[in-house]
Amino acid sequence: MLKITVLEKTYNVAKHSSAKALTYILNEELKDLDVKIVEVTFTKDRYAEITLDGEDENIAKNFIIEKYGSIERSIGELQIGDIIYGRFRDVGNVKFGLFVDAGIVTSTQKIDALYPLFEMRNQLAGGKKSSLINTIRAFGIVENLPLRFEIIDKKILGSKLWVKIEDDSLRWFLEPYKTNKEALIICGTTRRSIKQALIQSKHMEDIDEFERIGLLEYRLICKKGTRADGLIPELGSYLGRAKIGAQVPKRVVEL
Repeated sequence: MLKITVLEKTYNVAKHSSAKALTYILNEELKDLDVKIVEVTFTKDRYAEITLDGEDENIAKNFIIEKYGSIERSIGELQIGDIIYGRFRDVGNVKFGLFVDAGIVTSTQKIDALYPLFEMRNQLAGGKKSSLINTIRAFGIVENLPLRFEIIDKKILGSKLWVKIEDDSLRWFLEPYKTNKEALIICGTTRRSIKQALIQSKHMEDIDEFERIGLLEYRLICKKGTRADGLIPELGSYLGRAKIGAQVPKRVVEL
């Protein structure tokens, strides 16, 4: 039997629902292995703690860490070019980029990676000198949005790590712009709560596609002609503290 802590999070919604949902997802993903999900709990920082048991528990552990990231991964074991799972944090609090929580530690502290503004401009604004706030607003980037990142530089002395969005995640991120459809990114609530909010606000018919990003993170692709910005205040009143961003193709063009 072994226990691992990953970067999947619960929020202010019921921990029981989050644990039940993650247990179901993991059982589906690991159904071909001889392993049992004994328990899913959450740490004081709300990260998922998974207890595994079975002949294939080490294989399952490696699979889970590869897909969902790991808490307390040493900066020393990471190399330039490695792909890591992380979440944006403190979105908009600094002007030089976005911090990424990827569970990375040194011998003395936990550190965040940095997605620097110059890389954001290269990947998301065609190299133009767009402001951080306008880029965040155009792409609907919100707190705790999980993506995969590629390490582009590191300094062990000084504990610095720089990343960019990994290619597959970048393609996913740009999908609404290729189809010219607006989208909502919602972090911090359940699929059921989002559906209830859409029904109560009478906007269910405005959504074309419902995508799971993480355990409690989703993207809603709107039907053509639907303004994602217009849905935010109407859904927000039903979704409490969930963070909602709008992906708007027109704003990307303006960048």
